[in-house]
Amino acid sequence: MSTAKIQPTHCDRLAYVYVRQSTPWQVIENRESTERQYHLQERAVALGWSPSHVEVIDEDQGRTGRSATHRTGFQRLVSDVGLGRVGIVLMLEASRLARNNSDWYRLIEICGLSATLIADESAVYNPREPNDRLLLGVKGTLSEAELYTLRTRLYEGRWNKARKGRLRFPLPSGYVPGQDGQWELDPDAQVHQRMAYVFELFRQHGVARRVVRDLNQQGLDLPARVCGKDGYGTVVWKTPTLGAIVRILRNPAYAGAYVYGRSDYSGDRRSGQTGKVLPHLRPMAQWPVRIEAHHPPYLPWEQFVSNQAQLRQNWSRDGSPGAAREGVALLQGLVVCGICGRTMSVQHHAAREKRSAAYLCQAAYGQEGGDHICQSTTSRPVDAAVVQAFLDAVSPLRLPVAVRVLDQIQQDLTAQRQQRELQLTQARYDARLAQL
Repeated sequence: MSTAKIQPTHCDRLAYVYVRQSTPWQVIENRESTERQYHLQERAVALGWSPSHVEVIDEDQGRTGRSATHRTGFQRLVSDVGLGRVGIVLMLEASRLARNNSDWYRLIEICGLSATLIADESAVYNPREPNDRLLLGVKGTLSEAELYTLRTRLYEGRWNKARKGRLRFPLPSGYVPGQDGQWELDPDAQVHQRMAYVFELFRQHGVARRVVRDLNQQGLDLPARVCGKDGYGTVVWKTPTLGAIVRILRNPAYAGAYVYGRSDYSGDRRSGQTGKVLPHLRPMAQWPVRIEAHHPPYLPWEQFVSNQAQLRQNWSRDGSPGAAREGVALLQGLVVCGICGRTMSVQHHAAREKRSAAYLCQAAYGQEGGDHICQSTTSRPVDAAVVQAFLDAVSPLRLPVAVRVLDQIQQDLTAQRQQRELQLTQARYDARLAQL
């Protein structure tokens, strides 16, 4: 009955064999399925097509069938079917062509209009016949339902494991998995001390850029363990960047907490290149899974929370003081308007004008459509008054403050010396290893 549906007009046109696996991992590992799909070329020849009229579309390998937006092979297939160039479309099963009913029914409709057949390993279907069209519709519905069932099952299993703190994912730098699956501090003393040094620098400066600057000035790199198959688990050292430091400071794992679900994949933002859903971070209070004291920390949880507040404040938004910026004004980001309570901005002048900077409160004028700014004043008398008040306040404590500053300097020098000694120890070890 299947071969009776094939007419000479079908064989005069092309036979398209559509090959697809959903992920790059499946392309590499699920070789039997890929091989079965390529064997459909032999089935097309057995059904009456000459080998020269059989074409394979496999450019969608490693791409999901949930949508046709980023599957150029499927789009080309639909286009050629609509142009009447294709006599039959062969696939292993309906899920290879589409996991979305809208894409699947659109293909069936176009095949019906162009008198194109659809075939799998066991049968040939004619979309113009009611029974075949009904059967194809059921196959497409089952394919879409199967995808949602599998995704739901995997999704719930993953969350259930995460709630117990047992869901595994690549550990951040400074941690290694133990024999029983627990997180342990990296046994490499240089890696361990370098990560602790990053948090100590931020505790001193309170600004991520200062941490990057100090590390670069001291010639200290950041450790990272390779997660790929080549060299998995080995430590590589990378030049510190602001992005890397911020990611470390924002990672709650360094405070000993197991956190899962920091990002929300609601689907309202997608990549224009791949179509994948782009995440956006949830506030700390909305993290679905947070298990404190899960593993040895690099810093206390309270300090981590304080660091997050400091990082948010450093952005200098929503009236927050922000980090110290360039310029001659002493109180930029700190001075507040006495009339409306908003943070005042700084207006700088060119050096040739020989005028001091000015503090302006223009939020109501610029953002709310006010008639005029609240106030403005030159920075010179304000800065001088603040400096004098500061000196008067610290004068009785000058000696204790000086002692504390000297102690802090000595601690910093000791920490820097320790980091250099660890680097020298590692270099000597690598040299001896290369001589063997």
